[in-house]
Amino acid sequence: MDTLGITYALITIMAWGSWLVPSQNVKFPNEQAKTFFVAITTLALALIVTLIRGELGSLSSGIAWLPVLGGLIWSGGAYCAFLACNHIGLAKAFGLWAALNIIVSFIWGMVVYQQFLNSPLIIIVIAILGVVMAITGIILILFSGDQTDKAANTSGRKPLLGIIGAFGAGILWGTFYIPSSYVASTNDEISTWATVLPLAIGMVIGTSIQVLLSGKAPKLESKMEYVRAMSSGLLWGTGNFCMLLTVAAMGPGPGYTLAQLCVVVNALWGILYFKDPHPKSRAAMLTLIGVILASIAGMALGGLGTLESMYEILPASR
Repeated sequence: MDTLGITYALITIMAWGSWLVPSQNVKFPNEQAKTFFVAITTLALALIVTLIRGELGSLSSGIAWLPVLGGLIWSGGAYCAFLACNHIGLAKAFGLWAALNIIVSFIWGMVVYQQFLNSPLIIIVIAILGVVMAITGIILILFSGDQTDKAANTSGRKPLLGIIGAFGAGILWGTFYIPSSYVASTNDEISTWATVLPLAIGMVIGTSIQVLLSGKAPKLESKMEYVRAMSSGLLWGTGNFCMLLTVAAMGPGPGYTLAQLCVVVNALWGILYFKDPHPKSRAAMLTLIGVILASIAGMALGGLGTLESMYEILPASR
């Protein structure tokens, strides 16, 4: 786990932990509009970075456009995520899908990249414990309801719909980066930086389809709300670049699971800033405990690659 990989991971954690904050209280016409603004901002950022780095030509390869599929998967996950935030609050929604991201990402690392399948017993035990802790965190967050949740229907919230949305985001967002990571790892001519452009194109295609199907134009009430909506996209796009670079430095399973420590930053925003759930409530306490467990699981799974390398080196040095 090199210093550069850790730096990318820290930037990802802060950016992804905060990206929902600027637009959380913006009056969007629907969830589809929220995803659209994030997508077009990410596309603009990706195009600028690709042009500055002079890597547009490397995307002529047919396999380079596989990340478009990842963008389409992301757009589905984004709709689910915003749906979850609207119905169960930012802290609980993010805590649920981030914990699921950890589990799904770890599974993809084993299935696609054969990570840890032939590891020593101690590595496998730690991996199992990490997954169990992530699941425990999910269960605590699921049962963190209080009197606020009992009155949810009076405010138009539907907790069950929010939970379903969070699970959808957990599965889809634990998957969307795989096509980009696969392309960058199997083609020396295409860098991790360059794969974000076709990913962003897929995001825009997916969110545009959602907007068209919704029948409502993504129109906001003021210029400042457009700025706030775009700020969310800028933070997400920055975090995504650094996440892919983290994955390139550490491997898909460990890199992406480590990036999910952003759940701690997000939970603090949700509880301390938005007070959803209220900081002194039982829901806030259980949500924080669940988030901490999921974070420990993320650190454990994220460090498996380093631990395995040390395990291989130490016997040889004796």
